[in-house]
Amino acid sequence: MSTNPNPLFVEEKKGQHIYHNVWGGDDLHIGIYRPKSLSLYEANRKTTERMIKLLPRIKRASKILVVQSGFGGAARYIAEKYKCKVWCLNDDEKQNEYNERKIEELELSKKVKVAKGFVEYMPYEPDFFDFVIAQDAFSLTGKKRETFRAIHRVLKPEGRLIISALMRSETCEDKDSEALIKKLPLEELITEEQYGSDAKRGFLQQIYSVELSDQLVHHYTKVLYTLQANKEALIEQSSERFVNDRVKTYKNFIRLAEDGCLDWGILMFQKMNS
Repeated sequence: MSTNPNPLFVEEKKGQHIYHNVWGGDDLHIGIYRPKSLSLYEANRKTTERMIKLLPRIKRASKILVVQSGFGGAARYIAEKYKCKVWCLNDDEKQNEYNERKIEELELSKKVKVAKGFVEYMPYEPDFFDFVIAQDAFSLTGKKRETFRAIHRVLKPEGRLIISALMRSETCEDKDSEALIKKLPLEELITEEQYGSDAKRGFLQQIYSVELSDQLVHHYTKVLYTLQANKEALIEQSSERFVNDRVKTYKNFIRLAEDGCLDWGILMFQKMNS
C-alpha cells in the first residue's frame, strides 16, 4: 500500500508485535462475531471462512493471492485447509519475516510464497491467479483505482476478487462525525457505490455484497477492552504515546459505528472480459 501518513508510523514499526496480543493472533482484519461470545481470534478466522465460502470451489490446482497479507494467518489457513498454493504480497518486512518463519514451522514452504511489494504494483505474470483476497486492505489505501487495475492484470479471465472493506455510510452528513473520520488512520474512506465505480474503471464488475456493519461496534469494543486491560504491558512493548493513540482511534471507530457513519461488509468482483 501507499506510505502510511500516520505520524506514529515509526513507533508502529517498533511495536507492531503488540497487534498479536491486541487483535488475538496473526489476523489484522475485522471479525464476524456470530455468536458474540467469539474471541478476537475466532471472529477473525470466521471472516476468512465466510469470504472463502463465497468463492467458487477452491481446488488443489487453484492459485490464490492474498494482498496486504500481514502476518499471514489467512494465507496459511487457506493453504492448510484446501491444499492449494497461496501467494502473500505485503510491504512490511517484519511481518513477512514472521510469516516466513511460521510457514517453515508448518512445513508449508511448497504451498505458501511471500513477496515484499506494494499492491499497486504486483511482481506476478498477467492472468496468473484464480482468486485474489484482500481483508480490509482497500480501506487503507487512497489508490483504489490503481489497485483494482493491478489486480485485474494478475487475475485469470473471469477470476474473482473478494474483499472485506470498511466503508463510509451513504447517510452520514454530521460535521462532528466528518471531523472524526478525518482522524482515522485511513487514507480514503469511500462508499460501497464508489467501490463499484472504481472497480469498473479497473475492469472489474461487482457481482456480490453482504452487509455486516453490525459487527463494527462489537469488534472495536473488544479490541479496545483488550488494549486497555493490557495497557501497561503494551506500553512496555511500544510506547505510551502509541498505545494512547490506539485507544483514541478505537474509541473514534466505535462512536462512528454507533452513529451509523461506518459500513463494513464483503464485496466480490469478477474480471471483465476484454
